[in-house]
Amino acid sequence: MSRDKTIAMLIIFTFNILFWMFFEQAGSSFTFLADEIVNRNLGGWTFPTGWFQSVNSIAIIVLAPIIAWIWVKLGKSNPSIPRKFGLGLIFNGFAFALLWFALSSLVAADGKIPFWTLFMVYVIQSVGELCLSPIGLSMVTKLAPLRLVGFGMGGWFLSTGIGNNLSGIYAAMISGSTGMTVESARAGYTQGFYILVVGGVVLFLVAPLIQKLMHGVK
Repeated sequence: MSRDKTIAMLIIFTFNILFWMFFEQAGSSFTFLADEIVNRNLGGWTFPTGWFQSVNSIAIIVLAPIIAWIWVKLGKSNPSIPRKFGLGLIFNGFAFALLWFALSSLVAADGKIPFWTLFMVYVIQSVGELCLSPIGLSMVTKLAPLRLVGFGMGGWFLSTGIGNNLSGIYAAMISGSTGMTVESARAGYTQGFYILVVGGVVLFLVAPLIQKLMHGVK
């Protein structure tokens, strides 16, 4: 039983890497996007690029009680841990889908996309984070063998760290050697959308198998 739970935990760690690889574009390539390609002029006042980093924090404060209420309201229909992770990936993918749409259809004559698109990308990503991040450490304490709980938590943070490292590599690829352009951003974020949605769907499909390995842990 302990071996099965450990295997389930390691599978989820793999998808956790995928989530953070793309979520952390918020602090890297999205910043370049905001600086170069987003119209930040709001009625004669320019929205500072750095302020986009506050959108996630505000969204978490506002949305966390709502998401928690939804989980409670669902009761026995509350999604399993693997499916919550899948939802996190899919919401992250929706954020990239919005960027794909904006960079394909909403680019103005000055080469900029509307302010609201990037703002909503941060909000949608925050919903994905709320589906995944709060249950991570709780999941580890339930799945890891008692004598290896600390080791399991280290694995969780390691998977997050690997995702952050891959995020930087991916951001460099999108930005290119000559700086971010509409074309490089569109190509990179379109690819991100497909990877995240496919990852989320795969996790949804294998969720019953993972749940079986978890032996009733919820």
